[in-house]
Amino acid sequence: MTEIKVPATSANLGPGYDTLGLALTLFNNFKIKKRADQKLKIKVIDQNKEQEIKIAASDNLIVQAYQRYFKYLKKDIIGAEIVEEMNSPLARGLGSSASAIIGGLAAAAVVSGQLITEKDFIQLAVELEKHPDNVVPALVGGLTVNFNCSDNYDYYKIDVDQNLNCILLVPDYELKTEKLRQVLPDQINYPAVISNLSRISLLTAAFINRDYQLLKIAMDDQLHQPYRKQLIKGFDKIIETAYINGAVGAALSGAGPTILALAVENEKIIAAEMKKNYDSLAIDSSFYIIKAYNKSLYQSLKEEILKNG
Repeated sequence: MTEIKVPATSANLGPGYDTLGLALTLFNNFKIKKRADQKLKIKVIDQNKEQEIKIAASDNLIVQAYQRYFKYLKKDIIGAEIVEEMNSPLARGLGSSASAIIGGLAAAAVVSGQLITEKDFIQLAVELEKHPDNVVPALVGGLTVNFNCSDNYDYYKIDVDQNLNCILLVPDYELKTEKLRQVLPDQINYPAVISNLSRISLLTAAFINRDYQLLKIAMDDQLHQPYRKQLIKGFDKIIETAYINGAVGAALSGAGPTILALAVENEKIIAAEMKKNYDSLAIDSSFYIIKAYNKSLYQSLKEEILKNG
């Protein structure tokens, strides 16, 4: 049996809508066992609730990714048993669908014994996810700036300072990305775009140079957060609380409802004070204090497959 771990991700980071993604030290673990037939058995276990999540095969992204990989190889499917142990909460803006896709593709690579190029791996993942901001960092780690050039997706990776803490405040309710995309306007104006362009440039500079005093301005957004926060009670107050208590940056994680705060100190105080806002609204919530994850799953797959010959 082979085991791999796929990191949860936080996308957008404020201004980087469908562009920026950050891998986190919160993992979904995949246990993979090759079968002697062509049957595919998938089990998804929510480790937080200690229960199995039932997903129809037609909706299961692990199944879709696994099958897509073999189709790309132009080979008959080899059967497998795959168990995903989910440690990241489902439908909270932490890349659970991306994790399933990367896990399914990685499982197919392990079972087939054939690892396609990183570039092709990314194309398959984006084809299934429809945008790159979660699947790319889940595959390569770090903070990725994702872009499309000549119909191919590529990225620039920034290794993130391990002195930077990532605080995730997770409310106990789900919001599907599809619903959160529906609240976005059909048109945007030039001032909003210019504001985001300046801030995404500032944000990447802040991470490269580790100049975190820039993040409060850099993580401001005018393209998606003003609309999505309407579905998230207490959003503005939680962001304000994070900054009052010492956070260097704060924003929605992906489409939400998880809120991400970044800090170099006082992370436990910041997390506890942020949570008090949900407590006052009688909304159950939990928080994680973790780091960015810089290692590449793709490189680990390469080593695993080479080892097994």
